[in-house]
Amino acid sequence: MVDENLTDEQQADIVRQWLRENAMFVLGGLVLGLGALFGWNQWQAWQIAQAAGASTVYEELVAEIRGNNVDEAVGLLGELEKDFAGSPYVDQARLRLAKSSLDQVDFEAAAGYLAAVVNGGGNTEIVSIARLRLARVRLQQGQHDAALAAVTMAPGSAFAAQADDLRGDIYAAMGRVEDARGAYDAALAEDLQPPTIDRLYVQAKRDSLALVPAAVADASASAPASEGDDAQPATN
Repeated sequence: MVDENLTDEQQADIVRQWLRENAMFVLGGLVLGLGALFGWNQWQAWQIAQAAGASTVYEELVAEIRGNNVDEAVGLLGELEKDFAGSPYVDQARLRLAKSSLDQVDFEAAAGYLAAVVNGGGNTEIVSIARLRLARVRLQQGQHDAALAAVTMAPGSAFAAQADDLRGDIYAAMGRVEDARGAYDAALAEDLQPPTIDRLYVQAKRDSLALVPAAVADASASAPASEGDDAQPATN
């Protein structure tokens, strides 16, 4: 701190002396500061360029799907996965291709895209959506164990009610009436405000379980599980 009792000239001499002694440190600090600022700006510019590039490829992919050019769309997904790994557009593209595959009744291809989203561990919400869709595909295929494995949700998930509703459908298709009833009850208890499920429909599915003859339910539950059975699943 400069002594206020010194004259202006004396204070200026002290400052000049300090600058001479610490010039290298001051210059180094300026260089580091400017370098950090330059690096930050460069990183931000790169991030913006990456997002713009991924968005462009994704829009091209959507256009190819709309034009029924699936092979071209698959090629663009490969481009996204290679050049923009980690971008949310990768999982969005997989979801789009999964829907396109379902429209073509290609359940296995759809399951592959959805499993890639689930296993990729990206955005939690997108992964949860993919889990629900994958479980529905496996249910449609009659692969009940795989459907149950896919529909697993973390405790407290915003999709918990939907997961339990779907779990009830899977158990109902397997003939496990009590498990189905418990899953539907859990869905109704966990539902949020605003509702995430059709409560009247879920209640109707639960109530309809009382119409299943006990002997039939017991026989279905005790029958050997088959991943390829032809049971008709309940649908949401």
